[in-house]
Amino acid sequence: MKISRRKLLAYSVLGLAVKPVLAALPSNDGVRRLSLVLREEQRNWFDDIEHQINVWGFGQDLLRLRQGEPVEIEVWNSLPVPSTVHWHGFRIENAMDGVSGLTQAPIPAGERFTYRFTPSDAGTFWAHSHHKTYEQLARGLYLPIIVEENSPVDVDQDIHLAIDDWRINQSKQLDLESLGAMHEWAHGGRLGNFLTVNKQVRPKYIVKAGSRVRLRLLNTANARIFAVNVPVKATWILSKDGQPLVTPKPLDESLLLAPAERYDLAIDIPQDARGNIPIQMPTDSGPIDMALLEVVGTVQNVRGYPPIALPSNSLEEVGFINEPKISTVLDMQGGAMGSLRQAIYDGKNMSMQELIQHKQIWAFNGVANRPVAPLLEVRSGDVVEIDIRNNTGWAHSMHLHGHHFKAELPRYSSGIWHDTLLMDSKENAKIRFVAGKPGSWLLHCHMIEHQAAGMVSWIKVVS
Repeated sequence: MKISRRKLLAYSVLGLAVKPVLAALPSNDGVRRLSLVLREEQRNWFDDIEHQINVWGFGQDLLRLRQGEPVEIEVWNSLPVPSTVHWHGFRIENAMDGVSGLTQAPIPAGERFTYRFTPSDAGTFWAHSHHKTYEQLARGLYLPIIVEENSPVDVDQDIHLAIDDWRINQSKQLDLESLGAMHEWAHGGRLGNFLTVNKQVRPKYIVKAGSRVRLRLLNTANARIFAVNVPVKATWILSKDGQPLVTPKPLDESLLLAPAERYDLAIDIPQDARGNIPIQMPTDSGPIDMALLEVVGTVQNVRGYPPIALPSNSLEEVGFINEPKISTVLDMQGGAMGSLRQAIYDGKNMSMQELIQHKQIWAFNGVANRPVAPLLEVRSGDVVEIDIRNNTGWAHSMHLHGHHFKAELPRYSSGIWHDTLLMDSKENAKIRFVAGKPGSWLLHCHMIEHQAAGMVSWIKVVS
């Protein structure tokens, strides 16, 4: 089953117009020490310098780490409000997961917190706020992360594209007054009207004819599903959500990215290419250029063979043949045009009218927002299955912290790993994973307004 073109455009296109602070600290004992600053930033997205736009960020657009190398990342919060940093897609210790109120207290304004972990997986990941995320993510508080493989990958160039939409007002600033609008929370989430890639407008990257480019795509938007066209015939999918495919898959159609999903592609730039190759978002009125690959020069040695698979990460295999040790159902309910009439919130059974007063309109298994008791309690090493049923009128982007899982859903090739899964209205998907490190791991919709308005639960893993 695929999302229809009409529905895709409704999700993707509606309303859309088209000095580093990262510092290296002394390193010893094999631990790499870094410092990041959460801060206010300015971006010049318009022609006149007077209209620099105020956003939030990490002071730079990319962080590179190395697989297997321990890091200590000291995060200074120079914002006027508390925040946290969630390391999305990383299989790390639970205390480092960065979820406000579950794994840590928020970092107060003017204070700092040190995250310590070892990236076990190479691939494309990201960091973002997990405190009042619906606001802080919309203001730009995120950072793409590349975890480099231990051995070289057969590409000539590595380019990341973090795709985002922003809500801009008439004053050419972020529309902060609309944050928290209940109508958006009950429908498809907050959609912006201004497109950027790597927080730039239609950026351009130099490539060579005949070269092989690794293109890393990341959807950092609050709620928009992006469709991406790469108009190069020789294009393959290398990985999904940081986990390599066993065999690279040729890409011959638009690629859908739900919020928080990532794809790594291999693109062979044609030998006769000249000028600009656009990376585009298709619309009914024609494609929108998101970024440009400008062809300058030619490589000497042109590959005449498809890409080989990226080195696999150390994930314990799981399939759907045998029965899982533990299974449960996750019933997604609520939203506009939904059938939810009541749900438990904050330990009390409330009518829909009462829920709306608390800005809750979605539920998992009849519970709005994070419940006191976990959805499941499992042991490390257990094979777990969750039967997710989307009984709502809207698409959702389901994300499980601290784990990767496999899914039975026709939209995706079988056998690939996910940490985030796009589910259309009325779709069901069974996901399976091996319970990992002990702790409390969040499971939520990454259309962030849906999470804030009730679509969030958690699993407890014990040793």
